[in-house]
Amino acid sequence: MVFDVVNQAKLPRWNRRFLNGYWIIAVISIVVSAVIAGIDSSNHSQDYPIALIGQFASWTCIGLLIVETALKLLKRWSDYIVIMGALILSLNLITAFPLVGPTLTTLFLPILTSVFYFQKRKILFAFAVSMIAYWSVYGLQLQNIPGYSWIDLFVMTNILIICTFLGLEVMRRGSDLMKDLRSTIASEQDLLVKNILMDKLAKTDALTGLYNHMSFHEYLEELIRQGEQNNLTFQLALLDIDHFKKVNDTYGHRAGDAVLKKVARIFQELVSANDFPARYGGEEFAILFTETDVRDAMHQLERIRQHIASVRHEELDGNPITISIGLHAFHKNCTKEELFGGADTALYRAKHKGRNRIELYQEPVTLTS
Repeated sequence: MVFDVVNQAKLPRWNRRFLNGYWIIAVISIVVSAVIAGIDSSNHSQDYPIALIGQFASWTCIGLLIVETALKLLKRWSDYIVIMGALILSLNLITAFPLVGPTLTTLFLPILTSVFYFQKRKILFAFAVSMIAYWSVYGLQLQNIPGYSWIDLFVMTNILIICTFLGLEVMRRGSDLMKDLRSTIASEQDLLVKNILMDKLAKTDALTGLYNHMSFHEYLEELIRQGEQNNLTFQLALLDIDHFKKVNDTYGHRAGDAVLKKVARIFQELVSANDFPARYGGEEFAILFTETDVRDAMHQLERIRQHIASVRHEELDGNPITISIGLHAFHKNCTKEELFGGADTALYRAKHKGRNRIELYQEPVTLTS
């Protein structure tokens, strides 16, 4: 199994933990040996002389310091170096205390360490070095010690084989679980993307990419609610392309669609991220300005109007188009119908005054006697 980038980034941390664990095992072994040696000394026994414990401690510390140095200098091989660190610790224990049967079980330590990397070649490497080390120690030392025989060699060899097999099975199981997890995450991500796309399709106009009529009204109703509760002010602008029917009749609906796309793109480029442009219907658009006052909204609309009027359309034989705009500022106790009515009245006034202009709706003044 190949680790992804995140897991690879975490491996140095695990290698450090393994080395810390080796040091802890070494210290515990030295302390336990010293305690046992003290007890033997009081009983006039020489099974564990102090000199032997000192030798074990020295070689163990030297071996682990070599591992620490190699880990810093040969980072590319850091995982194999950590596995070898486990083997060094195990060999020191076995050679120092051959009469203590449980020390042989420390040969599992390199294999156990290799399993954490979830890579077959490292498990097989740990098995190989453990087998070579055990056979070497047996041939050089253990076979000369009373109590050891070829049966011990055979049993321990099979135990190492079984331990390696179990390590490989654990790795395979972990690999299967990781594949299932990645498959599940990928499926959830695909579903999330599809939901986002479906939500976007439901809220945007297919031709222009702007918000559609339904989502515009949902957002407007929420703004009105916030406006009533928190005295929020915003502006509604209705924008209509002048003589658009003539564009369709003269150049065709495909040319008209191209014009609508360009106009929508200009809206998206010139409004701020907090504004809400939408295609209201046909050649009519709407923009909600949420964080500006009337003066700033008028300034932004004028930039939009001038930009649109300056664009030459290849689809219209190089001719420009213009837009008329009506603007109405929301105030408390203003209903949605009144807001739209005011913006529509201002738009009608802009059309009536010659088009290609902006008109601001003014509340009628009531004279009192």
